[in-house]
Amino acid sequence: MTVDRSVSLTIARKELSDCIPYAGRYNWEISPIDEKEMSFNVRMRSPVDNELYIVKIAFDDYRQKPLLIEFIDPDSGSVGSARSYPLSSKDDFFHTMPCVFHPCSRKAYYTFSGLNRYLTPHDWEKYPEIGPLRTIKGVLMAISSRISDQEHYRGRMSGP
Repeated sequence: MTVDRSVSLTIARKELSDCIPYAGRYNWEISPIDEKEMSFNVRMRSPVDNELYIVKIAFDDYRQKPLLIEFIDPDSGSVGSARSYPLSSKDDFFHTMPCVFHPCSRKAYYTFSGLNRYLTPHDWEKYPEIGPLRTIKGVLMAISSRISDQEHYRGRMSGP
């Protein structure tokens, strides 16, 4: 079963509007929604080393499925390469596969053949670990906090 595009768009618009105060506070640059691709980009910099990260979020079939979270290399424009991802020693949120390794990330289900053999991407909100990452704001805050953490942030992943 798929979610009607207009429903996903309405939810994404509402959740993005909730991000506006945080975008100003943390200097996020949120692109307009690409309705054809059902996605948008967010540019954010690490205050630790001034590295630019571009987060691409696709929200087709959202909320039935979690967001598809990818990073874009700001130099080459490649999507999903290791070099496009940040590295953190805090946890496995930025996994070296590379992907955002969390129930909020659709790519994690396909990269690891499911985070849990009993649950599917359709059950993503049932994970106890989901916490505040059930919204776009929660996801962006999680990324932003990790690239701002002077103790655990390790710069950009190496690789192509």
